[in-house]
Amino acid sequence: MTSRRDMLQQSALGFGSLALTSLLQAENPLAAKRPHFRPRAKRVIFLFMKGGPAHMDTFEYKPLLQRDHGKPLPFDKPKVTFAKTGNLLASPWQFKPYGQCGHMVSELFPHVARHVDDICFIHGAHGTNPAHGGA
Repeated sequence: MTSRRDMLQQSALGFGSLALTSLLQAENPLAAKRPHFRPRAKRVIFLFMKGGPAHMDTFEYKPLLQRDHGKPLPFDKPKVTFAKTGNLLASPWQFKPYGQCGHMVSELFPHVARHVDDICFIHGAHGTNPAHGGA
């Protein structure tokens, strides 16, 4: 049976690491930060579509991708895969503006496009890992 003294000695490092974690959390540049404005959303629909349609085929119109369709990448690709890199590929779907905001929506979503003024789109998300799964 473990004595109280043994338990405290063995768990001291565990408690220390918990304290260190909370102390370092304040210095973490990736830690959650307070929002600029008080949140007002009452409901959120979060779509995690693993294997779903690509962003450039749905709600993120890429006019330069349309223009440069079939051309090679204009920069060196990071070495994250051994697969051969193909040329740029534009969306096969047509886009047009909808609603008062004029947001470009793919022809894949004609019914959703009618409600585009009531939808929040986040186009600024970015990751540091260029691998699809890791990003």
